[in-house]
Parts: sequence; C-alpha cells; structure tokens
Amino acid sequence: MIKPLFDNVLLKKIEVEKATTSGIVLASKEDTSNIGIVVALGESCLLSTDNEGELSAGSKVVFSDKYKKVDFEGQEYYLVNEEEVLAVIED
Repeated sequence: MIKPLFDNVLLKKIEVEKATTSGIVLASKEDTSNIGIVVALGESCLLSTDNEGELSAGSKVVFSDKYKKVDFEGQEYYLVNEEEVLAVIED
C-alpha cells in the first residue's frame, strides 16, 4: 500500500459519466472532472485539520489539476497536496 508523506493526500479517481436527460452517455475527449475518494492521508494532514473528521479516508472530494499520477499494483492513484483538495462532497 502507498502511504503518503507530509501533507499529501492519496486519491483514487472516480470516473463520472456524462449523460443526457434521456440517458445517452456523451463521449468526451477530455475529462474535466477531478472527483476522487481519499485512500490515505499524510501525517501532516492529520495534524493540520481544524475541523475534526472534515477530510478522512473514504471522503469523496473534488481536487485540482495539480496532481501526480501513480500506477501501483495495476491500480491508478493520484497524489495531491492537501491544499489541492478543493471540496468535500457530502452525500
């Protein structure tokens, strides 16, 4: 397993299909949605959270385009700085 260091966040990207109201899936050449699930947090992230539980493993988040893509054991992950996590999506 990958353990992020410092204030880095390890994410697994969620592919979001775009569809019309009639249910037709639209093909897109560029994926502009950076939505992912937090897999792990670096130790500095845990120390700097003001609101306890705001960002934790399993949180669904929106992140910026500043990321490092990592392929590990056949899986695709994204490493971002904690500041690049823009929002938490609450279901």
